[in-house]
Amino acid sequence: MPGESHLVLTAVGPDRPGLVNAISQLVHDAGANLEDSRMAILGGEFALLVLVAGSEAAIAGVEQRSVRLESELGLKLLTKRTKPEPKRNYLPYAMRVSGVDRPGIVYAVSDLIARHGINVASLESRVAYAPLSGTPLFSLEAELQVPSEVALTELRKKIAALSEEENLDVSLDAKI
Repeated sequence: MPGESHLVLTAVGPDRPGLVNAISQLVHDAGANLEDSRMAILGGEFALLVLVAGSEAAIAGVEQRSVRLESELGLKLLTKRTKPEPKRNYLPYAMRVSGVDRPGIVYAVSDLIARHGINVASLESRVAYAPLSGTPLFSLEAELQVPSEVALTELRKKIAALSEEENLDVSLDAKI
């Protein structure tokens, strides 16, 4: 909306029940809106990344209240002003990668993506263990913003080569 201010709020610290409630209450009490969010437990740590929108006064209220909440919750909070994402000419794609886990998979995939000027809008990866054998299995899901000038046929060839070289299953599908 015109006249809205935006703020990215991040939080990291020991996980426990009630953290999402406390942070969403902070945003609500300041009169702001929580637009986008990513939250996860990584190891024993809670990690949060949210986009907050509201009037200048509401955003200032979130910034002020976050200082108090940081000490109350024992989290490390960071706020940063931002602007809405500019409109760009790209095609949205979903990438999925899976295989036996080992160091370097994320680097190999992200290197290929970066060399083609493709932006990563979101990325999640995890390691799970196969039943019975206990083999560590890696999986990655990413939302990509592929510039319209990228030759998709050439990109798909390079993805197939990466899949073969790294012994991974890799898919790239248009998001509709």
